[in-house]
Amino acid sequence: MFNVNNPHQFFQTDDDNGVMVCRWTMDKIKRKDGKVWLMNHFFINPSANKAEVLNQEMRIVMLVAQESNLKIWPLDPLIIAYFAEHPAFDQIWYHRPCAN
Repeated sequence: MFNVNNPHQFFQTDDDNGVMVCRWTMDKIKRKDGKVWLMNHFFINPSANKAEVLNQEMRIVMLVAQESNLKIWPLDPLIIAYFAEHPAFDQIWYHRPCAN
């Protein structure tokens, strides 16, 4: 599925007909305070059930964070919103925006 030692992670889910449901990548980067996973753009096919796809894929994000013992820095507004709505992600969220 994934290898936390690989600094570039690529994920793609296709449906039974070979149509892409979602695609996203993460890159392990070094910051002044240590290494983190930079979570790039997250594409979801407009015909897919967005909530279902996110719930499924965010399990993988959590596993990557737990197995690598590194935090996730989401850049995509969709994923930032998902993290904000799900408190379980607070523990792995790197560079979380301050609440006003």
